Amino acid sequence: MFSTLMDDIERSKTFMTILGFVFIFGFLLLVYRRLNAALPLIPIVIIVGWNGAIMYLSGLEYTPLTAVLGSMTIGVASEYTILIMERCNEELARGLFLYDAIQVSVQKIGTAITVSGLTTVFGFAALMLSEFNIVANFGITTVITVFFSLTGAIFIMPAVISVIYRFQGIR
Repeated sequence: MFSTLMDDIERSKTFMTILGFVFIFGFLLLVYRRLNAALPLIPIVIIVGWNGAIMYLSGLEYTPLTAVLGSMTIGVASEYTILIMERCNEELARGLFLYDAIQVSVQKIGTAITVSGLTTVFGFAALMLSEFNIVANFGITTVITVFFSLTGAIFIMPAVISVIYRFQGIR
């Protein structure tokens, strides 16, 4: 019975992740009404890939708790990346040039995101000490997810904004 459960988890985790991307993409299009709204999804795809690679390399197995990693990553990372994008758009609206707007955005909102994310990391790190393997693995994957989400928002999102906005002629 447990092997059937694990097979179902293995099959459905990809579907859940893709569905998460579709929901976030649809919501962003609904709210912003422009295709640029999808920019936060670019670093999130990378972050989901990093999470899968780390799980594979570290030998973490999929369980009912770790199988939600993709959807959880999308939720956490979308918040951080959207905040960076929004702050950059505000700075551009104030008249800053693109690179200055990106720099100010990361300086201003990046600190808040980092402190918030690290607080979450340390909170979930307590789960890693659990003697129950499933809970410990969930703690590990959650810490990895939030850490990669922070990294993606602070380092990758500004690069994505820079490339896409420059391509669109925003200076």
